Amino acid sequence: MDEQAPHKDRQKKELQKQLDEFQMLSAIYCNPGELRVDDYGCIDNLNSYISGETDRLTTKLDYRFELPLLPDQKVQILVELPHRYPAQEMPRIVIRSAVIPRDQERRLTDRIVRYIEEEVLERDEAYVLQVVGWIQDNFAELLAATAERKESKACPRSTGATTSPIVFERLWIYSHHLKSKMKRQTIIKTARDLRLTGFSRPGKPAIICVEGQQADTQEFWRTIKPLKWQKIQIKLCETETVAAGGENEMAALRHFAAGFREELFCADMDEDSDAEDQPMSMSLFMKFLDKHRCGYIKKELFGFQGAIDAPAS
Repeated sequence: MDEQAPHKDRQKKELQKQLDEFQMLSAIYCNPGELRVDDYGCIDNLNSYISGETDRLTTKLDYRFELPLLPDQKVQILVELPHRYPAQEMPRIVIRSAVIPRDQERRLTDRIVRYIEEEVLERDEAYVLQVVGWIQDNFAELLAATAERKESKACPRSTGATTSPIVFERLWIYSHHLKSKMKRQTIIKTARDLRLTGFSRPGKPAIICVEGQQADTQEFWRTIKPLKWQKIQIKLCETETVAAGGENEMAALRHFAAGFREELFCADMDEDSDAEDQPMSMSLFMKFLDKHRCGYIKKELFGFQGAIDAPAS
């Protein structure tokens, strides 16, 4: 225990810097909607850890800015802070917008990482404010630079140059529950932006399936995993290599060709109740899986309970 004391003291100092910075950011970005935390319980957990009331860190501090960086369009800047930020780990800062393609959002994220590595010289102190200020001041140039990079990378395709094989992937994700409308919207938007197919079942339990190119399914997982979950895990990951340019082969591997949808599997839908509060009919869900050639997943999701025709509690 004594050997861990210096580590805990350093950890507490890092977390205190995170909270102090968030308080400062709240004073600067004080207009309604500019800065939000989805779960203020994370701040309570960090404060309890710093004060010694608890020895467990159950959450990370994450928050989002919503700023008018485009004409008639607000842009989200999502910030997730690892427990050892700022001195030992970098924050995850992601830009999200309905009008920015997902592949360009990934390049913007890479550019932010490069800025931190090259321009943030003093990382002993918190620096999210510096990064967000840089994004605000240079957003138009950042968009232009990442768009130009996209065009330049597209050119070799017309020359007949060889490309690497594509990996098709299907992820089965299981969570204790999914009720938040914001999470549900994020899941649907992210999957559709990445051109993934599959479904999401909100409620308790929550089940998500996404399929498509591995780069996109992994990006989907990286996007939704930092959201506040009581428990979330990948139950099964299926992969298969497809020859470059094999769109037909990729399409044949998909089990949910209609796109990505939210499915409820409710036998008797009460119009006055929220969808996520409705019990899931196992019978309807099993039929859905069989219809889409996914009967094999029953055991992975439910063990031997997959054959029981009873509502999930």
